[in-house]
Amino acid sequence: MAVYTVENGQLKRVGEQMEEYSGQQWEDGWDGDVYLKSMGFHLWDDAKDVYRHYQRSTETSFKQLPGVLHVFDVQAHDGVIDYILVSDHLPDYLAVIAMLEPMCNRNAALKMEVEAERRSGRRN
Repeated sequence: MAVYTVENGQLKRVGEQMEEYSGQQWEDGWDGDVYLKSMGFHLWDDAKDVYRHYQRSTETSFKQLPGVLHVFDVQAHDGVIDYILVSDHLPDYLAVIAMLEPMCNRNAALKMEVEAERRSGRRN
């Protein structure tokens, strides 16, 4: 797992664990949704098997991750989640979306290939 911020459209690795970087402990029984909700983020978009996008609620009393409006949890490899933290800066947000697009496209293509193989296996 790694934590990244975005500067001038480029990822910058800022930590190895979200708990350490944010200062928010991950309690037993929590999943990623509950953990991010504990810091004021709510699920905004779910690109299944690629990433989930969380957006900060309008509540301003949360002290963790100041200045962060968007959190992307990216399912990078072998079930490991990397986090990308984005401020309220549209060019950086769009840069992250552009970085994730090839992963989304590849995921869709793989699903189509698997489905095609599954169908062709039924006919034989």
